[in-house]
Amino acid sequence: MGKLLDSTTLGFLGASLILFAIVWGIKGPAPALSGLKSGLALSLRYALLIISSMVLATLFQTLVSREFITRHLGASSGWRGITLGSLIGALFPGSPYAAMPLFATLMQMGAGIPTGVAMVCAWGLLSIGRLPFQAAVMGGRFTAIQVASTLLLPFLAGILAWVIGSLL
Repeated sequence: MGKLLDSTTLGFLGASLILFAIVWGIKGPAPALSGLKSGLALSLRYALLIISSMVLATLFQTLVSREFITRHLGASSGWRGITLGSLIGALFPGSPYAAMPLFATLMQMGAGIPTGVAMVCAWGLLSIGRLPFQAAVMGGRFTAIQVASTLLLPFLAGILAWVIGSLL
């Protein structure tokens, strides 16, 4: 129970209870209970997504050997691992509930921290699953400029992580 109820979890639970009480006091029981019901339904939906993502990530471990990951994405893979990590992150479609468990699995299997940094940065900046939506909402010109201006950032972040890691 210690890891389940850490300070972050307790903080969010406490804030939720306080806000629930405030809504109940200001707006009455109906909006407070409606918000609670919506929040619990959303929690169930995300719990299913997170569980599915974790299962997929662990099944991925059975397909790819630890040695393969260590050789191509590990700490000794250098700039090639960082480049591959950048590509994996950019090409991985999906929400953080799908991406983060996969990235964590790759790191548990032997991917280095610089590679992990590059994956997360590339996913956040260049995810191929997000770019069509971004272009539709923000415009093609904006998206082209954003991609062009951030294309090298995941690789550079991985290199910086490599340097920082070697200093620590």
